[in-house]
Amino acid sequence: MKTRRNVIILFSIIAVFAVGIIIVNNIDVSENNDPVNGGDAYTILAESAEEIADVTVKTDSGEIKAVNLGDAVWTINDMSTDDIDTSKAYALAGTVASLTSKNIISEDPADLSEYGLDAPSVTVTVTKKNGGADKLYIGDLSPTLGEYFIMTDSSPAVYTIFPFKVETLCRPLEYYREFDRFKIDIDDITAVSIARSDETIQINIIDDIDVNTNNVWEMTAPYKSGANDDYIDDKILEPLDSVSLTMPVSGEDSGITSSSPVLTLTVRPYDNNTGKYGDEYTEKLVIGKTFGDETYVEYKNQIYKTAAESVGFVNDSAFNIVSKLQALVDISDVKRVDVSYGGETHKIEVSHRDNKYMFKLDGKEADSDISQNIYQSIMALAVDSVYDGGEIKETPLLTISFEGVKNEYDTVVEIKPIDDINCALIRNGEVNFTLKKRKVEEFINLFKEYVNDPMSE
Repeated sequence: MKTRRNVIILFSIIAVFAVGIIIVNNIDVSENNDPVNGGDAYTILAESAEEIADVTVKTDSGEIKAVNLGDAVWTINDMSTDDIDTSKAYALAGTVASLTSKNIISEDPADLSEYGLDAPSVTVTVTKKNGGADKLYIGDLSPTLGEYFIMTDSSPAVYTIFPFKVETLCRPLEYYREFDRFKIDIDDITAVSIARSDETIQINIIDDIDVNTNNVWEMTAPYKSGANDDYIDDKILEPLDSVSLTMPVSGEDSGITSSSPVLTLTVRPYDNNTGKYGDEYTEKLVIGKTFGDETYVEYKNQIYKTAAESVGFVNDSAFNIVSKLQALVDISDVKRVDVSYGGETHKIEVSHRDNKYMFKLDGKEADSDISQNIYQSIMALAVDSVYDGGEIKETPLLTISFEGVKNEYDTVVEIKPIDDINCALIRNGEVNFTLKKRKVEEFINLFKEYVNDPMSE
């Protein structure tokens, strides 16, 4: 029994050895061909991509032609580079420019049909700038090696190449058209305009920003005011970072008309390597209908879909974007504040020295910390809604006059009653917002305590 078992094992070893001899006789597996020792050993085609004029790939499903436009820019089927991912086109050219193999199946096969090369499924023509051309023929997938058979028109030898290279060569046109066309660094955005049928909203980043700047953004339309920086960061800029316009759509009801909201972004690109700004430019998106979680967007005369949440802010009220602190004047820009209510006026003088502030109330010294808290209370008078045209009473409930270190900072804020609940906030003669009357009365009571004792809390 033991002897018979050893004989069976011996015949098994001989059979495996015989199969190995057959494989070795059909595939060159020299030491230099071992990927561990030397990688791919056989060169099928070697050409600088810059010396190639075009690459044409013919398959049963059609033809793709990659064309060299120079400066490492390639396009597909003579399409505009605006409509093609040029990096994908360059990758196709790079695949054939340096084409190697780790296996040579036969140097002169008797029957090409064994490899599917008698009627190749893929033909690749590489045309060079000097007028020469090479052709590559790709046949069947080897069931044992898991690679495709390939040969050139200049040699009878048959090699194999990795499947991913064949996949790269056989991509359909849609593959090259699918890429994100809208790419901007949101940190480079300097202005945002939203033009709608009901109003136009315009916000700009402030030119001079320092440690004393309260608002980085300002609104110039429909109100001239500081903007809500947190809202702009969280509800506008971050969503814009997720806008993705990858594939044009056609034949669908986008809902885009002449009255659709138009979003215009002003961009001033900054180069971190050089530390310099590039030329300013604008990007424009026309916003269409929203279906489910996607919104139609027109960009450069083509229609796309993007995530609805990435552009949903275009329909928000301007009141969401504007700063609610309409009494706000930076303390570093002020040298005196007059606060008037109930027939009396009190003057707060502000002195600036080495980024520290000293105060006088009605000509007498006042505690610095308490006075700064009072000033913050003035700035914290937040508006609650947009003024809708209700009748405003003549006599102010509260008037705050800021005298700036420069004339341009002079500001007068009048708060006048509309009814028993709401007051209008009038800034330099212009009324856009209202706030609750109780807020004003609470501030006046707080200010009276400060007047009675400006040296202790």
